Amino acid sequence: MIRVYRALLLAQLQVAAQYRLSMFLYLLFSIMRPVIFLAAWSAVALARGGSVNGFTPADFAAYYVILTVVQHLVTAWNQYDFELQVRMGQLSPRLVRPLDPIHYAIAENIIWKSFTFVGILPVLAVIVITYGVQFHFALWQIALFIPSLLLAASLQFLISWAIASSAFWTTRTHAVSSLFDRTSFIFAGQIAPLSLLPGVLQQVAYVLPFGYIFGVPTDILRGGHDLPTSLVLMSGQAVWVAIAFVASRIVWRFGVRAYTAVGA
Repeated sequence: MIRVYRALLLAQLQVAAQYRLSMFLYLLFSIMRPVIFLAAWSAVALARGGSVNGFTPADFAAYYVILTVVQHLVTAWNQYDFELQVRMGQLSPRLVRPLDPIHYAIAENIIWKSFTFVGILPVLAVIVITYGVQFHFALWQIALFIPSLLLAASLQFLISWAIASSAFWTTRTHAVSSLFDRTSFIFAGQIAPLSLLPGVLQQVAYVLPFGYIFGVPTDILRGGHDLPTSLVLMSGQAVWVAIAFVASRIVWRFGVRAYTAVGA
């Protein structure tokens, strides 16, 4: 598998080098939304005397800087391009190879995120300097952030793969993908830190998988939770990763049997 991934990563690196404009647009959209909400919440904080439930403009800046990094490294987009592979029969050649097609998607995610990560750093540096953000990371926060980030990325990827696999029956997954994205927009901590959501919405965010995707790793690194609470939330991440893994494999197994595109 090491040799296989070496070949897959090299191939994806060559592909990524050919789509520089696409990467620029991807970076633009990944940065634009957090910057907009940072400006909005900072204005609200200043209008309320300097803070909103303990969040100052500098606190909001720290939150959205970390959120941008988390969102960039966690986001998966398989549900958007997989339906084209199914509809056009591009998936057929991969099905006859002795390698599960999910590995191609994993390699693509790793390369594109690594290739474009450097591009967001200058923008985040400007935000940090402009708002005078000062990060104070405890050692345990850094130690827990890395596995929490990996769990969040795995959860997002597996959910994305399950949604993508629904293309075997629906041909187009845009409606399902849009519903998931809109719901995640509210409950994953993108529109506001989860601690600012009303009590009922906070409970929904942690009962459903959305809060464990972006909100949990972001709050762990910024110091939004103490150590016991962080461990409990990471346990929730692990549980949802296991559920998403089982669901994605079931949907894939039954979906492949229903696959009838060109060449199948």
